[in-house]
Amino acid sequence: MINTRILIAGVALLWMVFHAWLLNSYFGIDWFWASADSGVFNLILVNAFIGSRYALRYLPQNSIVQAVVVVAAVLAFLVQWISTEVMVQWAVDDTAYLQLLQQSVPVRWAFAFVAVALTGVITIFYQRWKDATVTQDRDKDVIVMAREAELQKLQLQLQPHFLFNSLNSINALILINSSRARDMVQQLSDFLRATLKRADEQWITLKDELAYLELYLSIEKVRFGHRLDIQIESDDQIHIWLVPPLLIQPLVENAIKFGLYGTTEQVTIHIKTERIHDALQISISNPFDADMQPQEGSGFGLSGLQRRLYLLYARNDLLKTTIENNHFTVQLTLPEKI
Repeated sequence: MINTRILIAGVALLWMVFHAWLLNSYFGIDWFWASADSGVFNLILVNAFIGSRYALRYLPQNSIVQAVVVVAAVLAFLVQWISTEVMVQWAVDDTAYLQLLQQSVPVRWAFAFVAVALTGVITIFYQRWKDATVTQDRDKDVIVMAREAELQKLQLQLQPHFLFNSLNSINALILINSSRARDMVQQLSDFLRATLKRADEQWITLKDELAYLELYLSIEKVRFGHRLDIQIESDDQIHIWLVPPLLIQPLVENAIKFGLYGTTEQVTIHIKTERIHDALQISISNPFDADMQPQEGSGFGLSGLQRRLYLLYARNDLLKTTIENNHFTVQLTLPEKI
């Protein structure tokens, strides 16, 4: 790719050659004076271009059109005056050239005015385009940062009752079975450590997510003992599927909370992962008795997960719930990450 400065320099050189040729061919000026005239005038004009760019940076933006006109008029006058004075001193003995030089003063000023004004307009539009681009990029960065912050907040949103209940269970076990209490403390520590580790990861394999789920279930099984039965059905061939971390555990936690509420009998919770077409489908089913559910939290805490899925996949149809034959089922569909 040709460097922009080299391209501009090449165009400027071609214009200087054309300018000299014009003076020689149409006005009969000697090639030497034509080349000198073109070189002096255009070199001063280039400096005027540079000066106009710096001048426009410090002029009031609320009257930028008037500023461009004033700057262009002043710089055009300086260009034609300096170039004329220089050539008058050089070509003091060439009467024909000096006469043409004096006659062309208005034309030189007009040409310099148009060139400098056009440069100023281009500079203004370029600067505004550049500022707009920077602003758009900054706004995009802000949106991305806000989205990531919200995702992290939703990702780390452990339901307080789980932690409090675990600590209460540990407290009760200390007096009854200190060894099981120590085991539960270790399990809770491993679970919280894995939670913090997942906070730094955007995507993990389904295998790692299920391993994290096992940490959580090991704690819950200590709490509920024989009352809790978890059946997991998962195809090993989809264990490398990439999923957002900490996605299944909140669903299983809700299933345990609402499945065991109001009953002292054994409750079986089914977890199934399978590939259907080009998506991973995760189903979690638990017994459900509408008459025995607490009034608070009847929404099953799925709104936060729904929001997280929308931020990740820009879709609102990935999470579905059904109630059939006294069973509440959550069906989560995750498209393949490309």
